[in-house]
Amino acid sequence: MVRNSWMIHVGWGMVAMVAFGIGYLRHSGNKPAGATGERLPMAARDGNVSDTLENATGKSRTRVMSREGLLDKLFGALSGDGGNLEGLAQQAFKDPNPITRRLAFSRLLEALTPENAEQIRAQMVALGADGQQWKDFHFSWGALAGEQAFAFAETSKEQDLGPVMAGWAAANPAAAMAMLDRLPAALEGQRGQLEESVVAGLAATDRTLATDLVMRLAKNGREGADKLMETVATEVLRTGSMAEAATWSEALPDGPLKGAAMAKVAERFFSSDPAGAAKWAAKFANKDYANRAIEQAGGPWAERDPVAAVTWLATLPPGMGKNSGLSTAFGSWEDSNPAAATEYLSAMPDSPARDSAINGFSRGYAWQNPQMAFIWASDIRDPNLRQRAMTRAGQIFFRTDPAGAKIWLENANLSPDLRTAVLTPMR
Repeated sequence: MVRNSWMIHVGWGMVAMVAFGIGYLRHSGNKPAGATGERLPMAARDGNVSDTLENATGKSRTRVMSREGLLDKLFGALSGDGGNLEGLAQQAFKDPNPITRRLAFSRLLEALTPENAEQIRAQMVALGADGQQWKDFHFSWGALAGEQAFAFAETSKEQDLGPVMAGWAAANPAAAMAMLDRLPAALEGQRGQLEESVVAGLAATDRTLATDLVMRLAKNGREGADKLMETVATEVLRTGSMAEAATWSEALPDGPLKGAAMAKVAERFFSSDPAGAAKWAAKFANKDYANRAIEQAGGPWAERDPVAAVTWLATLPPGMGKNSGLSTAFGSWEDSNPAAATEYLSAMPDSPARDSAINGFSRGYAWQNPQMAFIWASDIRDPNLRQRAMTRAGQIFFRTDPAGAKIWLENANLSPDLRTAVLTPMR
């Protein structure tokens, strides 16, 4: 069961590519049938690949061809049968056909054992494996051989420890977490990276354990624990439904970690189902931990339908999430319809929300019309935010039109501090 579990994680992308290739050939009557260079007849458009191959070769064969036989026919036979790991490695890293390389590498991982891992690794070095193949290999080795793989990676000059720990945690969580508790002194400088790897490995197989580990690390003062919780949230979103991910994030204890998880869920939720996301997020609009989740309404939703996103944000109680969301939303709206955005801004009552909306509008609009963006920025009531927004608009003016900006500055009635700030080049 362990072997099947981790192979799913390292091989799903390869399977997807294979499925694409089969589906493409199934619907393309004039594409090559295989290594022989045969072409499929027009009749293939109305039949399946097995029938077409039968007609093309004139040989009698069953209507349902085995997966292995079909792939061999399409991409050529793999070399791994009979334990020929060297031939399989040659195909995995040197074959000109990308599908054959993926199939061969997947077969190579299937053949991986604690006993032959170093042999396969040596072949990967000699044949020039790429970065993702290295990650998948070490994830697999860590899942299969845990401490043995860790001991090898510990002395390796390459960045092998991270994926080894992720695979080990996915296959044997208790042992991998125990290693974190007794990490050799020489690896203390890599503790943060290894904790990230263990969380990622746990999240792939046991979100409860992953969540508990992040909570424990945060309790012990681990900086960046919110990013670790986002890693768990990403995996929950990948493996479950949106409703399941939302429920999981809601159940977390109130605080920054819950906020990080909800923000990651909201990002995907507002992108795929804005109305459903708005209904869900509104329940937490008065909670400080939900600010980042509310802010997500100003992202992809505002890019597609800024009126709907801004209208919904305007209904929410005051808060940083609402303000940040409006700032981001108007940064998108000014790009698609600045006239409509300015009309809406003109009708908004003075408030921190309006200040944030103007700030977002002027930030983006400065690249189109820096003078008008500067005028809008000057209408912000918050003095600190106004100074930053006006400075940014002026700096962008000097970057995009130095000659015009110089004339403008000579006639503008700016304070000495603001004039100096505008003349300071943008970072």
